[in-house]
Amino acid sequence: MPEFSGPQWCMRFPGSRLIDDLDPAWRSRVWAFVSVLQQGGAHVEVQATLRPPERAYLMHWCWMIAHLSQAPAAVPPMEGVPVDWTHGGDGKAARAAAMVEAFELQFLPSLSSRHIVGRAIDMSIVWDGRLSVRDFDGNPHYILTEPRDGSNPELINVGASFGVIKLATNQPHWSDDGR
Repeated sequence: MPEFSGPQWCMRFPGSRLIDDLDPAWRSRVWAFVSVLQQGGAHVEVQATLRPPERAYLMHWCWMIAHLSQAPAAVPPMEGVPVDWTHGGDGKAARAAAMVEAFELQFLPSLSSRHIVGRAIDMSIVWDGRLSVRDFDGNPHYILTEPRDGSNPELINVGASFGVIKLATNQPHWSDDGR
């Protein structure tokens, strides 16, 4: 039996914050990148790694309803996720907005996210002063420029050398292909 949408759905189909849950072929590159960051003095906090497709579905459609005027009745169903977006007909966007808030979303989540296949990570990276890191080939980099976070262009280049590519339009998001 379908259940009305709302924040209670956010605890179902939990995602992971563990680097070890990433795809094995990419996980070692992420660990190597994170290790050089931490050795260089950066603070790294992982917010998300592997995401079940059901969670991606809920995240995507609650954002679409709350922020992009998606008609709740037009949301395609997903097998195994008996959510009623319409609430019996009224489909108030405020209910979807409560889900957006509970998921702590800041961007439109993709239905085909690299998180679903374990090839994306959301992480915050910050440091004070100079960051001393080595790229994948062992070349030293001394990052003195601002911002002192994951959006720093020099840091983004270092990440790319590990095959950890920054998505510029999404502050915490890195993946194997930049999407």
